[in-house]
Amino acid sequence: MTHLISRRWTKVLLILIPLFLSSACLTLTGSSPSQTQAPEVTGGPPGDSQDPGMVIVEGEVAFGPGSFIFPDTKAGLSDLTSYEATLILSFDGTRNAKTVQWSKTYVLLTTKDPEARQLSIEKAGDLSDLAAVFMAEMDGTGYERQGENVCTATEIEPGNSLGERLEPAGFLTGVHGAEETGQDTVNGVAANRYTFDERALGQLGIAKSTGEIWVASDGGYIVSYRLATEGNADYFGEATEGTITWDYELTDANQPIAILLPKDCPGGLVDAPLFTDAADMVNLPGLLRYTSLTSLAEAAAFYQQQLPALGWQPTADPVIGETTALLDFTQADQLLSVIITTGDMGTTIHIFIF
Repeated sequence: MTHLISRRWTKVLLILIPLFLSSACLTLTGSSPSQTQAPEVTGGPPGDSQDPGMVIVEGEVAFGPGSFIFPDTKAGLSDLTSYEATLILSFDGTRNAKTVQWSKTYVLLTTKDPEARQLSIEKAGDLSDLAAVFMAEMDGTGYERQGENVCTATEIEPGNSLGERLEPAGFLTGVHGAEETGQDTVNGVAANRYTFDERALGQLGIAKSTGEIWVASDGGYIVSYRLATEGNADYFGEATEGTITWDYELTDANQPIAILLPKDCPGGLVDAPLFTDAADMVNLPGLLRYTSLTSLAEAAAFYQQQLPALGWQPTADPVIGETTALLDFTQADQLLSVIITTGDMGTTIHIFIF
């Protein structure tokens, strides 16, 4: 959503976090002093914060001369059925008088039907860890692979999805007072263009910035965003100076997107029929286990009947003994195995997906 404002000076509490980690944050207060003052830097983080790289700057901040405000850089994304978002974050400068260059490329695929996300992170240059990262979410399961390590799977905790933690648009800085400069079609979407400088970021006197933002005319989401900020140690900290650049593009809005897991990723949460007296249930990515008072023979017959109705086809004749039964099924490129054991405490059913 956009808002109209008048150009004014506003007293703020400006929390600067070195931009290797995050963007600057602004907390507005209600007063409007008549003249500006140089920012005063006070050491240490505010309140209970434990971030040693955080500095408080209290003073007067001038916002941009335009009438466009866009504080929520993730606005409108939840209304899209699918999209691909790409963010290239790069730095070119020096630290302790030594040249430093690096880049990180984030590519997020998102689709609502079925609900799934995939994020890849590629890194280059002077970074301590250059391992690529793959992350994905589907069917309530999160997948992750770091570099050449094996792909792991975990259940997604509420409030901890990729969209909430690592949405590329969330890395962008909102603008206060950008100027509208035209309209055009960008990445297949009709959009309005706005330009801004360090004032629209609340950084006047702290860093030099130039940027442009394209916002979809219908939907109000960011289609394209470019920002270059030049600063010194007062901005980056750690005897560092240079230019950090954000280059963001949203493409394939509301277009079909396929999200496929690498073959070495484990199975997701198992969705299989259960007996009504199921107890002691454990449901993890790739494994469903529970107990029942049903006999081994009845349990084997139940899954031989129910799973083919759900699209799982038997791969071989079942192996059924007095205390153990083994059933194997396949669907597309997945293998499902049912292992049933029985004893004095009842019957235990293990269902694995590979």
